[in-house]
Amino acid sequence: MLKNKRRLLAAASLVFSLLLPSLAADAAQLGQGSISLSRLAASATPASIYVTIKFNTTAGVVKAALCFPNTKADGTGAGFTVGTGTPTVVTTGAPNTPSGTVALPGTLTAASGNAAAAGTIAACPTGAAGSIIISGITAPNNTSLYEFTVNTPNVTNPTAVSQYNTSLASLTTTPTVVDTDTTPIYITTPSTGDQVTVTGTVAPNFTFSLSSATDVIPAVDPNSIQTSNGPAGNNPVFMTVATNSPLGYTAYVKSQNNQLTSALHPGTPITTGTFDGTPDTITAGTTRYGFVPSTGTACSTCIGVPAYDSEFAVVDGTHIGSFAASGAFASFVSHANYTSGDQIYLKERDAVSAAVAQSNDYTDVLTIVAAGNF
Repeated sequence: MLKNKRRLLAAASLVFSLLLPSLAADAAQLGQGSISLSRLAASATPASIYVTIKFNTTAGVVKAALCFPNTKADGTGAGFTVGTGTPTVVTTGAPNTPSGTVALPGTLTAASGNAAAAGTIAACPTGAAGSIIISGITAPNNTSLYEFTVNTPNVTNPTAVSQYNTSLASLTTTPTVVDTDTTPIYITTPSTGDQVTVTGTVAPNFTFSLSSATDVIPAVDPNSIQTSNGPAGNNPVFMTVATNSPLGYTAYVKSQNNQLTSALHPGTPITTGTFDGTPDTITAGTTRYGFVPSTGTACSTCIGVPAYDSEFAVVDGTHIGSFAASGAFASFVSHANYTSGDQIYLKERDAVSAAVAQSNDYTDVLTIVAAGNF
């Protein structure tokens, strides 16, 4: 009975040993190790591979091996594909975690190869599809958690979703395996995979306001030209427009009367000029009334500046923009991109001949509107 039990134990040990990767008989386990692929989706080609490694035995260690299995962890199916090449090893710009990592020391180079490559055969467990061998490691210790990144197009993920047991090994120059560690990776389905596509929407935005509902043109006589400067005479009425539209906005003006009219002396209005796409000249002693928009405080966040329609592109004190036919809107300014807030002064200017009757009740109503271009 005892002999039979011993035979069963021996047989079980043999079967168990066949299921384990074939490693160097004297290889111990690394202090720590991880292999992180930049893509985990099935059939993807990870452009970079981030590796952390803490050595156990350091004597004679000058190389490290990243080994990729040719089957799933359960021994079925196909595994990674590894092609021949010379990947780039980088020890800067690594992820912020795990904390406390330091760059793998040395002048590091890398070579990738399939299962038949000499480096793979010597450094990796039986059943490896291929490996990446890192050379040039200099004087490592067994207390630091080292990190490095391998950039390569030569590794392709398996096609099936499952766990795959990659592994890390430290090597001598021969190469002979010193220590090793199994570092499982899970390959995910491409449909949900390892990426999340994020979409978002920025809501359209448009604001508009006027600083005052009244404006005053100072008293004018045949010897002067007068321009409004707000109801108190010290701050022009202004419009503020903001929009996040990349097409900006357009503002419009309409005169109710196309003239300044007196109820006491209706026979002598102060009439507007000619609406023809060109500002009208205004001179003292000649009856004229018009619109004089201009830019106030510049926007803090915007592209470009407001542009004035040709009728209202008034650049001096001797011109006005005339109003369109009575009751009709005319565009007077636009901004062809987003703006955090354009401030546009809304001034009026007039002059009179000696035939215009004296009165303090001359009036007109301007309607100012704007719309975003979406």
